[in-house]
Order: sequence, then C-alpha cells, then structure tokens
Amino acid sequence: MNSAKHAFQPIELLERGGYDREAVYTQLMAEQNLSRKEAEARGRLLIYLLPIAVALSQRPEAALQLGQVNGLPPMGAFGFALQSCTNLGHALNLMQRYYPLIKQDIRWHTIPMAEGMALRLSVETGSPEQKRLMTELAFSNCFFMARLLTGRAPPASELTLQYPKPHYHRHYRRFLPARISFDQPYNQLFLPTEALHWPVRSANSTGHVLFRQQCEELLHASNHIENTSAAIRRMLMLSAGDFPGIDQVAARLHMSKSTLGRRLESESTSFRAITDQVKNLLAKEYLTNTELSVADIAHLLDYTDTANFRRAFVRWNGKTPNAYRHSAMLA
Repeated sequence: MNSAKHAFQPIELLERGGYDREAVYTQLMAEQNLSRKEAEARGRLLIYLLPIAVALSQRPEAALQLGQVNGLPPMGAFGFALQSCTNLGHALNLMQRYYPLIKQDIRWHTIPMAEGMALRLSVETGSPEQKRLMTELAFSNCFFMARLLTGRAPPASELTLQYPKPHYHRHYRRFLPARISFDQPYNQLFLPTEALHWPVRSANSTGHVLFRQQCEELLHASNHIENTSAAIRRMLMLSAGDFPGIDQVAARLHMSKSTLGRRLESESTSFRAITDQVKNLLAKEYLTNTELSVADIAHLLDYTDTANFRRAFVRWNGKTPNAYRHSAMLA
C-alpha cells in the first residue's frame, strides 16, 4: 500500500460526492468576491465548501450525504493507520490524536465512561451555519466509517448536538442512526462498550506500527509548520487598529510574500482568512466588553465603510453586530 503523504484536499471529497470542481470554485468566488487563488486557498477548509455544496445541490442535507463518502484514501498514512487498527475503540482513540493532520480546524475528544465512550466534537472556526454543516458531515462520516471498518451497523447510540433542530431534521434518520437531541451543551456521540470491541476487518498490527510512526512524523512536522499561522495571528493582534498588509508581515517574518503564501497554503489557510479571524475576535470583544458604537468598531478594524463591516460580521457569525451585542448582554 502507498501511504501518500500529500495534504488532505476537501475538494477531492466533494468530487467523490459528485460535485464539479470548477462549479464549486466558481460559486465560492461569486459568493465571497474572491480571486481564483483565494478561492482555492479558502477551499482547503471544508467549512467554506459545505455551504457551496448545499447551494449547488439545492439540498439542505448535502453535508450529511457527503459524510457517506469514503474519505480514507485521500488521508494518506492517517487513513491507512485507521484501517489497520485492531478494533473500533482503537480507531477512535487514534482519530483523536491524528485528526489534526487533515487540517480542518476541528478536534475529536474521546471520553471514557462507565458503559462505553463519548466521542466529542469541537468545531473551532466558522459561522453558525458552517459549524452546523461541519458537525453533520463529521458525525455522518463517523457512522459510515464504523460500518466500513467493522462491517457492522453501529448500535443504537445517543447523539447530542449544540445547535437548534434544523427544518430538514427528518433527513437525519437516514445518516445518523441514533437518538438525537438538539440545543445541548456538546456535540457528542455515545458508543456502548460492546461496539468499541468490534474488530476492524483490515486490522494489520505490523502495518499499523509503520503507519502510526508516519503519522507521528507528520504530526510533528505539522505542529512546526503551524507556528507560521500563530505568528501572524499574534502580529495582527498586537497591531490591532493599524493592521499590517501581507507585504509588511512577510518582511517582519523575514520571508518573501510568495513564501509566506505557500506556508499558509500548506496550513490550509490564507492571510485573508487569518485577518478575518482576528478581526472577528476583536469585534466580538469590543461588542461584549465596551460601549463603542458599531461605526467606531468598524473604524478600529480598518473598515472605511460601516456597512462593509456589518456584512462581514454577519458572514462570520450569522447575525448583525447589534444582535450579537444584545445576545451577549442577555447571556
């Protein structure tokens, strides 16, 4: 087997699900006013592609359907490590450690419990809609992968979700065979002890050692590379109110603009995406902890037009700045 080490490409997952690559990028460029290069950089995160899949298919359950696509081959060594595990519980613990390798800004946490295990999902970036779609895909894929690895249908389980019940919730039954409750503290799937001991059909203890070692090497390299993004975030935070451009940031990091772009692309992000994340974080802090007007906040975040700031804030958070401030006051 060839455990290819290329980075996971979300667009490949969409193509496996029947979507046309060009149509996806064209829609993304049109909706977010991006260049082709910016669209490809942003398209390295599934959270940006899932709303496009919904729009192109005109099916609100598109993320659930994409969760039924086999994503193991594009995962390289991580995918082979999962397939070589001894049992389902082993695979879930391995997923917690190595899922960061596919760089999708989500984290899995396995929590041992008296009668089984809770698999908790944290979606770290995105608007409420994007987080909902990512959660749907992730848990749909969990059930699909359990069947693929063990050859058995998952037992009746309990699934709790943080967001309100969507209008298309009846579709959940097809993809999430569990007792589901919404508006809960966590996105979490409980699996009984019996299921954790189900053997993986392609278990290979010898191969597993090799694939896991490859994953360790990739994880170490990934953590080193991610320092570039962290350095840029710190720089932008310290420069709040006078945000440097990409040329200035590249110079301060002692690299060319093109090298910086390649570094960020390898981390599944872009300078624009990091800038948006920092501005959104600061905007929410200002709205929650100060009495500054929306216009003043827009000015502090380098927006010359308050309307543009409002549109950006809605894109990031799914609500207007005033609505966010009101909900924060009630919390």
